[in-house]
Amino acid sequence: MTRRRPSPSRSRRWLFLPILAGGVAAFAAVWYAAARDSGGDQPALGGSYVEGVTGAPARINPLFAGQNTVDQSLVELVFSGLTRLDDRDQPFPDLAESWDVSADGRSYTFHLRRGVLWQDGAPFTAGDVVFTLGLLQSPDLRTPPPLAQALAGAAVRQVDDFTVRIDLPQPFAPLLAYLSLGILPQHLLGQTRPADLFDSPFNLRPVGTGAYRLEQLNGERALLVANPGYHFGQPYVQHLELRFFRDDGALMSALTSGRVQGAFFGSGANPGDLSNLRSRKDMAVSALSSGEVTFIYFNLSNPIFQDRRVRQALTYAIDRDALVGDALAGQFARADSPLAPGTWAADTAVARYGADTSVATALLTEAGWVPGPGGVRTKDGQPLSFTLATNNDPVRVAVAQAIADRWKAIGVDVTVQAGGATTLVRDLLEPRSYQAVLFAYQAGADPDPFAAWHSSQTGRDGRNVSLLRDQRFDRLLEDARATPDQARRADLYRQFQELFAQEMPAIPLYSSVSLYVQKKSVKGTRVGYLDNAGARFWQVQDWYVKTKK
Repeated sequence: MTRRRPSPSRSRRWLFLPILAGGVAAFAAVWYAAARDSGGDQPALGGSYVEGVTGAPARINPLFAGQNTVDQSLVELVFSGLTRLDDRDQPFPDLAESWDVSADGRSYTFHLRRGVLWQDGAPFTAGDVVFTLGLLQSPDLRTPPPLAQALAGAAVRQVDDFTVRIDLPQPFAPLLAYLSLGILPQHLLGQTRPADLFDSPFNLRPVGTGAYRLEQLNGERALLVANPGYHFGQPYVQHLELRFFRDDGALMSALTSGRVQGAFFGSGANPGDLSNLRSRKDMAVSALSSGEVTFIYFNLSNPIFQDRRVRQALTYAIDRDALVGDALAGQFARADSPLAPGTWAADTAVARYGADTSVATALLTEAGWVPGPGGVRTKDGQPLSFTLATNNDPVRVAVAQAIADRWKAIGVDVTVQAGGATTLVRDLLEPRSYQAVLFAYQAGADPDPFAAWHSSQTGRDGRNVSLLRDQRFDRLLEDARATPDQARRADLYRQFQELFAQEMPAIPLYSSVSLYVQKKSVKGTRVGYLDNAGARFWQVQDWYVKTKK
């Protein structure tokens, strides 16, 4: 095996391309210099930064951060994983300085950084990694994160104090992204049973190896101080405070009044507030992809949808730009691909379906659906009629109705059926008893879409909602999961997205975005794709603020 060990530098960012050498897949880090947004000011140690978030902390533990925005944010600041994900969701070395991948893609050997200390001064070693991954494999761990499933059947062993090997039952290239999960300290938690970790006092007094140490926590704020021994360099900002607010309205008030320098709105903001923020010269406003894409899924077992010309026609009939601007008030981003925008795997050149009712009607006629009584198209005496189901969220109901109106204009009889989310999943999605459904898919730490479109995932518990069974899709998804070569993976996903655009087993409508606002006095930030709320802090050590001389 071959490897290259990159040296960390706070003034560099990372692009990693796995390469094949002598028949052995080895990870190599290619570092390239990037200009930093200094705004004419040079960074220096000092200063403080205050950011607002909605919610409250519950368990500041990588194993349990789950869907809690505050926990995710604090975990990213306090802990480090073997890898870290950049603003395009690409993994780069964190606690693992480098790694090797076997030729068959089943064995990963991680070479850990030496000299890393836990925030209480204890040394970090391979024992901590094996301990943490062992917890994930315990059947007694409550609400395990996705990495637990990725490690099912894997053998994890400590080679020496700074080397860990993971042997998988089958190749799984997304593993590197999932290993961005924070590592826990064995010396503090080694005597705690996995079942007891969920309610451990550690969860509110965490100790990690990350950029910041938690100094104070109460119901109103978390005060963190810079870790002087952080392995990517001591953060410039010496004090970072997260303030907790009950709702977005209170957070917006704190931001506009200057009580916080930054604010994270997980669900965006209302149009009036957004317009006001964008008009302010002292604010930088970013809309960040959250990895959630909303689709119209066709039940491909329904004869109506087995002709791809029908699926294409229904796609052409939708004006997604108008949908985002009107029904969604500009709070979402148009989606043209089944992969969430903003990641390294999303192809911006994928074939796009513009709104064109003339093409839509021509395709339906070509497929044998001709105008009939009442304007509804028919074929062999059967009307082109189906139900579009969704949950009773007002926004989704409005979107479904707007789409139904567009389809009715081309001769399709559509009934919108809205119900509770639990009922939708239990009575329609799981038994696949719907005809068409408006529903969202949330990507994981890696953009791998295997779970949503591979034919093995069509069962009741699978996420292949459309019941797509196509060997062409299966081969692409299998090959992309098996190769550690990211350039090769990107090409396979490009082919997958092009095939998807041809077949349209579902219609990607829009992706959810989070709103991130900071005062322009905060420098050095590079934000992008969010696989979780804490991902906005991926290079927080490079942030700095103007300080008085």
